[in-house]
Amino acid sequence: MIIPHSVNDAAKQAITLNSLTPSLGGINQICYDSASPTLLNLLLLPAIKQLGEQAKWVLWLTPENKIDRSWLENSGISLNKSVQLPFLNDEQKIHSLAQAITSGNYSVITVWLDSALTAEQKFNLDNMAKESETVVFILRKNSTEFPSARQVSRHKIPTFAFL
Repeated sequence: MIIPHSVNDAAKQAITLNSLTPSLGGINQICYDSASPTLLNLLLLPAIKQLGEQAKWVLWLTPENKIDRSWLENSGISLNKSVQLPFLNDEQKIHSLAQAITSGNYSVITVWLDSALTAEQKFNLDNMAKESETVVFILRKNSTEFPSARQVSRHKIPTFAFL
């Protein structure tokens, strides 16, 4: 089951993300407000760190910026087991995500998307993730489903993790 999350509901998020175990797989959609990037750091990074301790790799499908290596190191996420694919559009990210899930080589995949997945894409990706026991975090800016306290530019990317 795909669980949409809003980082504006910190208590619910902490319970949900901290309850992840390495044997779980599936898609978790997280809507964030770029005005509150600290919440992502507090909620998402511990889950990625825990899942990254498995023998499998950690994959980042990111916007155009590179992830800050010191941010990963300070978060306790191994650089030796992290792979980043930047400069992809949403269609390429979804295709790469499907390939990575099917490979079974990744314990956790974090992907930033600008557009919403179709119901069919959600269903298929979630089933594939469960089969391969891959946890997928899809990060999207707050939408009309999860209204933000203030209006934010839809073209900005979160800077908490990037150079």
